[in-house]
Amino acid sequence: MTVNGVPAREVARSGAHEPVITPPARVRRGSAFAVRVVYSGKPTGASWHQLQGGGVDVTGEPHSATAWFPLNDHPSDKAALHLEATVPAAWTVIGNGRPGPTSERDGLKTFRWNEDHPIVSYATTMAIDKFTVHTSKLADGTPVINAYGQNTTYLPDSEALVPKIMAFLTKAFGPYPFDASAVHEPAHQWFGDSVSFSDWRDGCFAECFAQYTGQLWDEAENGADLDRSYREIVASHAGDAAYWAVPIYDPGKDRPLDYALYDRGSLMLHALRRTMGDGRFFGLLRHWATTHRDGNASWPDFERLAAHDAGQDLSGFFRAWAHSTVIPPEPYLHPGPLHG
Repeated sequence: MTVNGVPAREVARSGAHEPVITPPARVRRGSAFAVRVVYSGKPTGASWHQLQGGGVDVTGEPHSATAWFPLNDHPSDKAALHLEATVPAAWTVIGNGRPGPTSERDGLKTFRWNEDHPIVSYATTMAIDKFTVHTSKLADGTPVINAYGQNTTYLPDSEALVPKIMAFLTKAFGPYPFDASAVHEPAHQWFGDSVSFSDWRDGCFAECFAQYTGQLWDEAENGADLDRSYREIVASHAGDAAYWAVPIYDPGKDRPLDYALYDRGSLMLHALRRTMGDGRFFGLLRHWATTHRDGNASWPDFERLAAHDAGQDLSGFFRAWAHSTVIPPEPYLHPGPLHG
């Protein structure tokens, strides 16, 4: 497993209860040196989840990676991830990126997964179960892997939607940014994973965008009237001061992924779309995803790019929507066709 450019090997020892970190050893890698950290321990913490069939996975946001390997757990520090995990031969390991070669010996099977693009730490994951694995490819050759754990329900109609959803997302945001792939979670591959935060104040451009992408899919696939639903939501909360009290940018260090990012954040993006017009708005999303691909950016960076692509001053709009703790003034609350 390689994290933040540092090779590491996780040694599972069921008798150990706390991680043991040995003094780092310098390992020659060509003309450079790397540090190898050998450690062990029993899996602990809220990031580890028991699966229905007796397996486990490790996931969580904002912090989960530290539950299974040592690293600098900050969204600005991204790195490639290479996972090697050994389990009893009847079990399967799923990780990030593309699967590598497997090997088997003495009743144990080793799985390898490789994500060569820089990945943010909270997006790293591993799942172990007696999976039923379905593989396919998108039209452009991108591999799709669907893994079904024990005691779960296989939904072929949902699986069949994946190529259509991915085609919708690539048309909207540009080429798929990673090596391998419902709408909200795949949208994070562009917003939050490929383009990651500078720090935790920037959570909106992951959750706001992923939430709004689900609505865009509903609009494209089912003909949903997003203008009407927007007006209804705004009207229902017009007198609710608490609904508007958490700023979307920098919601607070104790709640970096507050629900406001999902709910009001998607409203803000729809209002921005109606302010800019569809052509410039969707051009902005592609521009953002391309400019910062595999990197980090901040919400103020997005505000500046939006103003550039819109060809207008959007400081009042973003001040009212992203930085305020009260309902936006009318010009920003119902721009363009939302005014009707």
